Amino acid sequence: MILTTRACAASLAFLALAAATPAIAQTFTVDPALPAYAPSSARPAAGAPYLSADGAIRIGGAVHAKVAVERANALYAKTHPGAKLVDVSAGAETAIPNLTYNRILVGSMGRPIKLLEAAGFKSAFGSEPVEIKVANAANDTSQKLATSLAVYVHRDNPLMQLTTRQVAKILTIGNEGGDFSRWGQLGLTGHWTKRLIHPLGTPQYSGFGTWMMANRLDGKPYSAAYEEYSSTDELLKRLENEPGGITVAAIGRGTDKIKQLAVSEKPEGPFIKGTPAEIQANAYPYGRYLYFYARREANGKVDPVAADYLKLLLSKEGQQIFAAQSNGYIPLSAADAAIERAKLDQ
Repeated sequence: MILTTRACAASLAFLALAAATPAIAQTFTVDPALPAYAPSSARPAAGAPYLSADGAIRIGGAVHAKVAVERANALYAKTHPGAKLVDVSAGAETAIPNLTYNRILVGSMGRPIKLLEAAGFKSAFGSEPVEIKVANAANDTSQKLATSLAVYVHRDNPLMQLTTRQVAKILTIGNEGGDFSRWGQLGLTGHWTKRLIHPLGTPQYSGFGTWMMANRLDGKPYSAAYEEYSSTDELLKRLENEPGGITVAAIGRGTDKIKQLAVSEKPEGPFIKGTPAEIQANAYPYGRYLYFYARREANGKVDPVAADYLKLLLSKEGQQIFAAQSNGYIPLSAADAAIERAKLDQ
């Protein structure tokens, strides 16, 4: 039996609503250097656990990847006469458990695998699942897709930019050279000089929190002043009413009360805000990805059917699927796609 979540019905309803009332259309360019898809002759073994009763290959995981998965399934079926695929996505939290029991061929998630998920999978197979980045995260939240992140402050705050190191020293403690607790430490003057910084954010073990801890905060503990909110909407609403606040949240959520700061890895810049081109070029420090996970078989290789499906996603035709979805996931560059394809041949 496929693992499901109570959120499935609500998520599907939201997708239907989003499809009926789309945001301002924005599509993306596919790197012309991407290779064309070359279907393999791999076919599922008879009775493979990831096949449904009627022989369809089950693909599961994050509901927000549903549009891309259904289009990829259609392309796979077209290029493999007789093949059938079915999307059983019911939430990112179902991807790894279903993959562990081989109930799906591959599983999608808008975040990297969590430590507990990886540990459970490894205890069953001796190795972690293969992680494949298939697209850059979106920079639009209208469809509840996985997004890149952005740094926000109240519009009353005169600050315009920060380095990623400064952000880390605001959100956490135990940093080399000391932590930041007052806005004057960041160069603000007047009544801002001694004003306390109020860091806001998502819980440490949320999708955003896990990514930040692993990629931007070096696993350091949050500041004692850090205030947690499980909902992005609640978090940003709190920031609208806290002039001294700062947060890292989904990109594209600036309002008349809060503004996004430009960020840089280096003090000398460039300071940027994460345009699609900057995200695709891996120039934006808070860029994230859409991930697919696959099992390694006893011989250490990825299941050949799974490898074939994932190579479809990493091809020119596959990346066009992402590019064609308005306000959807941002295609990978040819160089990034090549790195991911190489993982499937190891």
